[in-house]
Amino acid sequence: MKDTILRTENLTLSYEEHPEPVLQSITFSVQKGEGVLLLGPSGSGKSSLTHCLNGLFPRELDGSMNGNVFIEDRNTSDYHPGEIARKVGVVFQDPDSQFCMITVEDEVAFGLENLNVPYESMIEKVDKALQWVGMADYKLAKISDLSGGQKQKVALACILAMEPEVLILDEPTANLDPVATKEFIDLLKRLKEELNFTLLVIEHKLEGWLTFLERVIVFSEDGQLDYDGPLRHHLQFHAEDLHNMGIRLPFATRTSLEEKRQPPHPLFVTDLPGLPSLQEERTRGKAMGDAWLEMSNGTWKSILHSIDVTIHEGEWIAIVGENGSGKSSLSKILAGIQKPTRGSISLDGRPLNKWKEQELRKEIGYVFQNPEHQFITDSVFEEVAFSLRHGGIAEEELKNTVEEILAFCRLKGMENQHPFVLSQGQKRRLSVATMIVDNQRLLFLDEPTFGQDEKSTAELMDLLQQKHDKGTSIVMITHDMELVDRHATRVLVMKEGRLAFDDRPEKLWSHPGLPDFHLELPPREQWKRTIKNKEHTYVSS
Repeated sequence: MKDTILRTENLTLSYEEHPEPVLQSITFSVQKGEGVLLLGPSGSGKSSLTHCLNGLFPRELDGSMNGNVFIEDRNTSDYHPGEIARKVGVVFQDPDSQFCMITVEDEVAFGLENLNVPYESMIEKVDKALQWVGMADYKLAKISDLSGGQKQKVALACILAMEPEVLILDEPTANLDPVATKEFIDLLKRLKEELNFTLLVIEHKLEGWLTFLERVIVFSEDGQLDYDGPLRHHLQFHAEDLHNMGIRLPFATRTSLEEKRQPPHPLFVTDLPGLPSLQEERTRGKAMGDAWLEMSNGTWKSILHSIDVTIHEGEWIAIVGENGSGKSSLSKILAGIQKPTRGSISLDGRPLNKWKEQELRKEIGYVFQNPEHQFITDSVFEEVAFSLRHGGIAEEELKNTVEEILAFCRLKGMENQHPFVLSQGQKRRLSVATMIVDNQRLLFLDEPTFGQDEKSTAELMDLLQQKHDKGTSIVMITHDMELVDRHATRVLVMKEGRLAFDDRPEKLWSHPGLPDFHLELPPREQWKRTIKNKEHTYVSS
């Protein structure tokens, strides 16, 4: 084990509030310089594992940890507090959870200060790390003013500045736009070649990592190690097993399974034969209804500039665009959560500022990007029941309604758990459950599938589609172009705080400015164009 840098032996982890172990008898080792993908459905213990690998558990664990974790053949329990940070750096799923300073510069310098890095060297390391992640222009910015994707980059810079031997990334691209995702993965490839660190990545979206990471460790839903071996081989020959676990497969692999083809399954759209299905000919919902929510000359600070937008009854709108373009700010102003500094907004012909808050929330629901921002009770059951209780619903009906929603959102059995001890994926499903229980006419969702496995995503989108079919208007912020392609009737593209595009999705796919918007074609459209290019090449030859 001379070149082994990480090793676990019979690692079992349990939380006080969780009756069953989150991880069960996990044994594996990682060699220096390896690149490993950690894969599994939501709640399978992947994020908990990172807390064991960086020494946070068992020191800060409200529960029990059995077995051993070794870093370079030294048990993590033998390291002094903070010493492991020199060896293992973790970028958590929620970057806000690891920030403690006000400005970007101070945050990146914080870890270096704790390592007693000399001042001149510290300044150099901070500048270099921010340049690596493309955030040098934000050095003096307040972290609270950054978008979710920008915060993710700052969190990475904080870890890279300390030059750890092992880098663990927990869903690092979840908040990044499509172009930024590709750039981020390319950046990691280059940095790994330059610095030769060991890399462990937890992800739900696999496409960008297939040519980068060679090994995969798969965890089952009950926290057991299901597979450890070559990534591409496992996807090609055991795709159905992964799909049944709720793991999101690459589009090409998923399509091959749906068409009941035999393995090996393709991994890339360019390897798919035939033509896309009749899905592209589908009807995009009912005809557009009456204008319902209208904003004129909407402006907010220096973030949004003179935006005019109208939401009609029965629409499914996707708001897309590069990180920091103003997507979340726009949605919060439209939903009445944030007041514009200039401009007017009306709901059903009535100025938004004339609506009482309780009255407005019966019409408009909002699911935040960070689920924890909307939790207000001490149990999962009470979180979903909160608005129903204030609406005066009978107790028996309340109980039945809550249980039905929890079962659908795969939260059954967690009724008595505190919302903050759930996995990130479970928190997201709970945040959605708290909104759909009220049947508002308009529902805003900021990255609703963030942290979700394939099964959870499919169930959530099916539920939203059902609500849309029954008349609910939906406004969804997303970086997932496949979701836009499948569900949206209309797309708003934000660029530098302005509305740069407002039309049907199929119009966007042929828009010449797509790369400038930091967007990419959805997989189905990529497939269609690949086939056309092949046919053109064949005819030309």
